[in-house]
Amino acid sequence: MDVINGFAFKNMLLAAARHLDQQKDKINALNVFPVPDGDTGTNMSLTLSAATKELEQFGNGEIRRLASLLTRGSLMGARGNSGVILSQFFRGFSDGLAHVQEEITGEDLAHALATASQTTYRAVMKPVEGTMLTVARVAAEHAAQAAAQGAGALEVLQAALDGARQALADTPNILPVLKQAGVVDAGGQGLVCLFEGFLMGLTAAPEELEELLAEMAAPPAVEAVPQVEQEVSVNKYCTEFIILGSGIDPHQVRGELESKGDSLLVVSDGDVVKVHIHTDHPGQVLEFCGALGELTEIAIDNMRLQNQEFASHEESHHLDYSVGNNVIDFPVNSGQSEPKPIGIVAVVSGDGLAEIFKSLGVDCIVTGGQTMNPSTEELVRAIDSVNAEQVIILPNNKNVIFSAQQAKELAEKPVGVVPTRSVPQGIAALMYFVAEDSLEDNLAAMEEGMREVKTGEITYAVRSTVAGDLHIEERDIIGLAEGKIAVVGATPASVAQDLLRKMVDEDSSVISIYYGADLDEAAAQELTELISAEFPECEVEVYAGGQPLYYYIVSVE
Repeated sequence: MDVINGFAFKNMLLAAARHLDQQKDKINALNVFPVPDGDTGTNMSLTLSAATKELEQFGNGEIRRLASLLTRGSLMGARGNSGVILSQFFRGFSDGLAHVQEEITGEDLAHALATASQTTYRAVMKPVEGTMLTVARVAAEHAAQAAAQGAGALEVLQAALDGARQALADTPNILPVLKQAGVVDAGGQGLVCLFEGFLMGLTAAPEELEELLAEMAAPPAVEAVPQVEQEVSVNKYCTEFIILGSGIDPHQVRGELESKGDSLLVVSDGDVVKVHIHTDHPGQVLEFCGALGELTEIAIDNMRLQNQEFASHEESHHLDYSVGNNVIDFPVNSGQSEPKPIGIVAVVSGDGLAEIFKSLGVDCIVTGGQTMNPSTEELVRAIDSVNAEQVIILPNNKNVIFSAQQAKELAEKPVGVVPTRSVPQGIAALMYFVAEDSLEDNLAAMEEGMREVKTGEITYAVRSTVAGDLHIEERDIIGLAEGKIAVVGATPASVAQDLLRKMVDEDSSVISIYYGADLDEAAAQELTELISAEFPECEVEVYAGGQPLYYYIVSVE
């Protein structure tokens, strides 16, 4: 096959999407760290499926028109770092075909692959060799060599696949962490599957191709995440405010207010204390706290009246919008006539954590995180849902930051991204948000504030491996400090204690514990008592996070 026409190009892309979907679990299993969040294959598959969705409804027209649809679909459907990089690959690939109308020659294909590789390198701030970037580059180099020798499109594509496989096999020799884990790069494996799918679409017999394209992409294997319930509290007034003052004891505030309502949250950061409570007696709450310091940003809402209003407008004011595998919890104040200067969108997994973020001023929650990275489109929808002139995104996960940056570029209003890599960083950043300040000042302050907290996570190992000096068996409980495996043990509580011993130092003053969906309050309280006894100089706080996969998320300030 010397050239690829529009019909073959469309089949090539659709076949790649199906093949990548079939191989996603194999790719997911290549996760370097044995934590239950290996989702590279899922993210790449969902990204390509979104990119090809419009192609299935589109005829076999101009190559550049198909390529344009591919670009838009992949940009909006991109999930996670690997998905965003893949979307940039397709962006460059489409740019390389912008001059092509009816047929792709070998030279055209080699040019498109070279442009795709260059675009992905430019998209990553600090490119790392031994990753899918390397696989794309070597594939493009092999394609260029074949084209220079006069090869047709099919031969050029075969050369690209050969180069991709060669580069993939070499990734452990470039990145020691891959060799230690005994795996090749997961994103690179995804690209190899992509090229394999391309060839299938061009070389399969008609009946084989028809069978392949008829297979519907299966839904990703992800953990179910509880959605935030829109329930009305027994107490009808949602009361929020900030106390400004020195030496305020959050334990004293919490102890006094516990009997006055429910859904109590008291978060302290030095001379600033944020209070959220559902109560029937907001005056008593304000009177007590007003004696401790100056009150500001006071908000009191009658939730029963709000609930009646929402119920009567259910058809036109939906609170939850499901898209893909994530849920966008739209802001309840989206109907206000005048937009606020700055709104906030946060990506959070777990009903308790969602409630905490909303109580700290977040306007819109996108349910997501580990194994459930939201797409660029979901983040853009969330941005649009906030009635604000400008929006700040808190990704709260390292694998969501890239998608958030891409959503920033596609949004119709000014957007800033605070690159929070964890829930504790997101909470710390919110303590530095000042509604009256500019977007730029808030971004600078919030990014500085997020660095004042250390994050620990307790989960389980999905496979046996070695991490430094630690020998880990499948199902062992492991503790991660700032994303790196630091502790292994038999129980979540013992691992949490060992992890905190590594994290707490002489400057530490506050330890926060967020327990997950697999634990109950009694277990969390027992751990809290042990931690309080071991670190008496620290204030220890415990919250119901409800997050999946992670038994505990802990932070040290």
